[in-house]
Amino acid sequence: MQRFSFSMIVLGLVAIVIAVTSGAFSSDSNFVNAKGKSNSGFSVGSLNGSYASSGAAGGFQSRSVGVTTFDGNGGVERFVTINAAADGGGRELIYVVSTGTYSVGPEGMGSIEFNNIFASGAESSVNYDFVISKSTRGGRNGAVQAEEITGVQREPGVTASPVEEYWTRREGL
Repeated sequence: MQRFSFSMIVLGLVAIVIAVTSGAFSSDSNFVNAKGKSNSGFSVGSLNGSYASSGAAGGFQSRSVGVTTFDGNGGVERFVTINAAADGGGRELIYVVSTGTYSVGPEGMGSIEFNNIFASGAESSVNYDFVISKSTRGGRNGAVQAEEITGVQREPGVTASPVEEYWTRREGL
């Protein structure tokens, strides 16, 4: 009788392990599998609306905050304030307005090209590579909606490098 009970417990534990590892109890069907194949169907429509942005470059040399608006069709604009080390000590604020385009692959990775205009009148272009790090279903027409995005700028930053950027969706805006 003890042998029967022990083997039933072991069999039950094996069944639980198999069910959990196979995703039978997963409540989140929006994920990329280990081979990088999409299970969610991200698109440019996944980035739609207003996102708060925060960035960092060179450790504490430079920090930024701003608002980025994605139009859901591949167009983007942003307003950023950069707090950077000033020549001769202290800090300076650098104001940037950007417009650009973006693309998103079905796995949730993409790129943004920004054309920057600084308050000084100077202009530059920069490119970011990003990944949608958190999403929900129910965006436009039930599409996958990006809630959080993590990106890195390809080029050296104006004030320091490397430049990292984080975007968080501002619900209701």
